[in-house]
Amino acid sequence: MTQSHIDLVRNLIPLWHAQVAWAKVLLVNAFALKEAQDILSTEHRGRHQVPGTVWFVRTHGIGVDIFKTPEVGGVDFDFDKPNPDAWRLKIFFEKQLNDGVLSYEQYRELVEDEELLDKTIQEVLRSA
Repeated sequence: MTQSHIDLVRNLIPLWHAQVAWAKVLLVNAFALKEAQDILSTEHRGRHQVPGTVWFVRTHGIGVDIFKTPEVGGVDFDFDKPNPDAWRLKIFFEKQLNDGVLSYEQYRELVEDEELLDKTIQEVLRSA
């Protein structure tokens, strides 16, 4: 693990926060909710296309997964956790990479070495 790997993964955290903020606004506006977490109410549970968009929302427990297609774009988060855990940050990384948001060339070593990716994510979150 190099400082470059750490910096690349560290750069994911502000992007994750920006995607969560965007997702909350999307949910409130698209589903006419008072608060984003109202998407967890019974009538909105499950998987639905976000009206007028290419996005889908799938509720789970106390969170949501917003995506274009499974594993492409968006973000998966829980409303009671303001920061990503290792599992969600890894999923976010994969979603953003698959959506073309992240440069494959820049992240290639992390993509090709899952153990390196896992260790780097753990290190970044430990020092955050």
